Amino acid sequence: MSEEAALVPVRNRGFLHGDGAFETIRIHRGAPFRLDAHFARLRHSLEILGIEFAWPVDELRQAARKIAESNAVSEGLIRITITAGERATTRGSAAITSRALPEVPDHPTLHVATSVRRISGPLSQCKSISRAAESAALREAETEGAFDAILRNEKGRVVETTSRNMFLAKDGALWTPPTYEGALPGVTRAAVLEIARTEKLRVREASVSLERLWSAEELFLTGSGVGVLGIPSVDGHRFEPQGAVTERIRVAYDAALDHDSAW
Repeated sequence: MSEEAALVPVRNRGFLHGDGAFETIRIHRGAPFRLDAHFARLRHSLEILGIEFAWPVDELRQAARKIAESNAVSEGLIRITITAGERATTRGSAAITSRALPEVPDHPTLHVATSVRRISGPLSQCKSISRAAESAALREAETEGAFDAILRNEKGRVVETTSRNMFLAKDGALWTPPTYEGALPGVTRAAVLEIARTEKLRVREASVSLERLWSAEELFLTGSGVGVLGIPSVDGHRFEPQGAVTERIRVAYDAALDHDSAW
């Protein structure tokens, strides 16, 4: 159905309270990248929130495929959103939508957000539809002319951006903020960690302070929409967006995208 015809009851807890979870899945050559990993994370998110996963995975898979095929999505994104109903314990809604890949500027800069913090803990591991903090940080970044905002946790450590994971490269090694610091366990992030180990790159999941961020030689983001995206600067601090490590990861990720995209 059209977006205009798809309605959610006004008392739905997703609308009233942001009570729900979602997954955004890359469609490549008409097929999803690591769809089962997305379903596993969606189930885990709903378990954290205490919302019943009331739809069979095969039913969601078939519906997602129908949306992708009906909208002729060759390269794009599919989003699966599940919310609680009128009460926290009642079945709510499941919606599947498609959209184009995000527009990325030629020089996608970042800004370290000061208006909000990411609080580490179980909820930080949930891809919740409640995005007030991320939206505030993104508005702050846009005011500064940046593509995205970097979020820090309650200890001031770098976690991720508003919707993407982060990797730093220095002296041929990779660093990425750990999930226990508040970083979401991204599907693309997991693919890059696999690639780094296959490529025999030294990689550490460890705390990232602002000092460590500023000392990095390369910085790239990972996410379903952007894949592996080199970043040239953060608040005026310069990085090599097409550095050797970033390009090595990007090439291997493109190969994984070809190999691991299937219904």
